[in-house]
Amino acid sequence: MSDFNKYCQEAALEELPSSEDEEDIGDEDTCSAQDLAAQFQLQYKPQDECSVSLQRDYVLSLSADQGFNRVAVGLSSSAVHIYNLDAGAGKLSNFSFLPPTESNEVSICGVRFLDDGPHNILVGTTDGYVRLYDLRQKGEQARFKYTQHQSVAPVPKSISCFDRNANGRIVCCGTNQFHSNVFLVFYDVRERRQMGVYCDSHEDDITSVRFHAQNPDILCTGSVDGLINVFNVQEADEDEALLNTFNTESSVARLQWHRNVYDKDIISCITTTGDFKSYESEEGDEVCSFERPDVTAAIRRKNASNFNLIGAHNQEDGEVFLLAGTNFNKGEILRSVSVTTKNTLQPLANFQGNKQIVRESLYDSKRRLLITGGESGIVTVWSQDSSGSAVVGDKLKVKKEKKSRKQAPY
Repeated sequence: MSDFNKYCQEAALEELPSSEDEEDIGDEDTCSAQDLAAQFQLQYKPQDECSVSLQRDYVLSLSADQGFNRVAVGLSSSAVHIYNLDAGAGKLSNFSFLPPTESNEVSICGVRFLDDGPHNILVGTTDGYVRLYDLRQKGEQARFKYTQHQSVAPVPKSISCFDRNANGRIVCCGTNQFHSNVFLVFYDVRERRQMGVYCDSHEDDITSVRFHAQNPDILCTGSVDGLINVFNVQEADEDEALLNTFNTESSVARLQWHRNVYDKDIISCITTTGDFKSYESEEGDEVCSFERPDVTAAIRRKNASNFNLIGAHNQEDGEVFLLAGTNFNKGEILRSVSVTTKNTLQPLANFQGNKQIVRESLYDSKRRLLITGGESGIVTVWSQDSSGSAVVGDKLKVKKEKKSRKQAPY
């Protein structure tokens, strides 16, 4: 079982302590408050906050519709809160609530809006179900769970992650290792049927599956085995479907798609040890690699033991920024750095007034709004404080030389 799934199961049991209950390890900034203000030229402040539960429920998953007008919040209890977002004012208002499952041992493993609209939402839970809801109607509209086929090795009853493709037609679920096998399970959403499985490309728990944002046929997957695989899911045969493989030489926690200034598809990876890596998806070249101490130093903190790399987000100009925090003092430190070159992280924004250890985030590049959720069950909408912000200077764009194609590591 992966560290992430252990975390989900522990989080579902409210009597267990969170990271916020652990004794702080000494930590501090590596520069003065004046230097911080000069280096992190964008200052963000909470525009609105909502507490999702009176129980100790963690926010484990966030999703927004394409217009960023509605936000779904998945909790460790497997409940889902739906909020309307007034992006102009940065305010959240309650819209709907999807109750938790009957079992206390079940946690959320993802929430995703099915299509461009704000009405249809997919909810994945660790008991192996992905449920489809239409928020205009009561109850489930469909339920997807794998039915065992005689020609396929035994598939586990639980899932660890899922995603839907760009046109909302296909859902892919990843599983933990089961009888030495791990599976990618596919469903046809419109026909409400399972399509098949891939089961040969990973050797350990699958921790992240991400479809390309525009191309509905391209999927990347990551696993505890350290591999990132890229598939063309139009191919039923797994060997034919596999387009590329990258070996992170670590354990994959989170994947994301980006598109750089040269219109190349980039896959970024956050590892379970807090490192950040990215790869050019077609050629297989490594774009950049930053270890945990590198990003810790970039957010101007001293102790990498407290460091928490949360997410990688696309900016409107095509650049990527990393959102990072610490476990120190209940997570009060929350900052971002821009990935400006292969070897450079540039301080970008400081988020002042954070009240929890953040585990999940969303970013609206058009409005420059950030939404965070974490271990205290708080959803925060962050907006730029124009009164104390300066415009970041032009970012250096360096085109890297093309390298030879790397072979798959197996």
